[in-house]
Amino acid sequence: MSRPRVALIATAWFRDSHADVLAGPLVRGYPWNGEHQPSRIEIVSAHIEQHGVLGPEGQELDVGLPILAEAGIPQYETPAEALGAGRPGVNVDGVLIIGEHGRYEENEWGQQVYPRRRLFDACISAMIATDTFIPIANDKHLAWNWTDAKAMYDTAASLGVPLLAGSTIPLSWRRPRGTAWPYGAQLDAIVGAAYGPFERYGYHCLEGVQAFAERRAGGETGVAEVHGWAGAEAADGVATIDSALLERAIAAHGVAPDDIGAAIDRIEHVITATHRDGLRSAVVLSPALRSFSVAATGPDHEVDAELHLQPGRPHSHFAFLARAVESLMLERRPPYPVERTLLTGGILDHAMKSAHGAVEPATPHLDVTYEVEADIPATGVPLDPYELADH
Repeated sequence: MSRPRVALIATAWFRDSHADVLAGPLVRGYPWNGEHQPSRIEIVSAHIEQHGVLGPEGQELDVGLPILAEAGIPQYETPAEALGAGRPGVNVDGVLIIGEHGRYEENEWGQQVYPRRRLFDACISAMIATDTFIPIANDKHLAWNWTDAKAMYDTAASLGVPLLAGSTIPLSWRRPRGTAWPYGAQLDAIVGAAYGPFERYGYHCLEGVQAFAERRAGGETGVAEVHGWAGAEAADGVATIDSALLERAIAAHGVAPDDIGAAIDRIEHVITATHRDGLRSAVVLSPALRSFSVAATGPDHEVDAELHLQPGRPHSHFAFLARAVESLMLERRPPYPVERTLLTGGILDHAMKSAHGAVEPATPHLDVTYEVEADIPATGVPLDPYELADH
């Protein structure tokens, strides 16, 4: 059976960029089930929008260009040409868009204006012109703002384009191993704790929280209200969160009991959300932390977990996201709902504007409802770090 042929559309490819750690394994293969696994899809064309982009720690530039050349993968000037793979029309079976990293401005709310919708629309336009509709995988959140993200979601749905998006966080290892909210159990409150910048890591932590919350009784019901706090005002947001639950989320990082208070005092960003079924969720970001975690509570259960990523190279947790991209292309359906990403991206957008006093708390537009299956295949959740196996 031939492998699905896929076009890669990326903003930049320096060492350790998302293109490097996600597209790289899909070109060269990755560890799986105790051995090297050749990619189950074939990257046959590429469009890399920016060259000469320097990473935040001075990473080696444009490392993807020789990787593509070595694999015999041609580069094209536009996304449409990459979908054509050297001929008129759409001559690939799927598209992977990695709109992360590159020289793109920040707006007044601190959001980096990555061109994910523009790249998505370019691919969609090529599909409409040829009446050929193929799956799209979009790395991270769909777009920096709700309007674009919702338009992308609605466009894909109306045209029958299978759409996958999201973070590595919900797919990666957990400590304790296999930790998840009991499927179908009532959930009253959940807190996620992480580190890093408001948008980039706030999004990751929101997806980690949502991967637990979506398993609750009734599934996801949408979000009625969102607040965001940043900088000196972050303490005001912390004061709205159940202190015991917040301490449990911090402790899940392995923080010693005597150091939990100091980590809380250093919180720089806070997001809180009230879901339409009454669930209260929150995310905090503190430079005292170095991972991601959740703490959740309900009438019958309590769950605490670290959502563990491999610190530094080779960023093995991206193998789980690569696996999900492959599954989308092979089966023409996403292995988990894209609504998870649509909702978390909408929460993040509103929270960042809320932190600047630009919006009211009410979020009638976040009426995103969905249910998730009890088991999502081929993730690190049931595995020990850094075990990679076929499940």
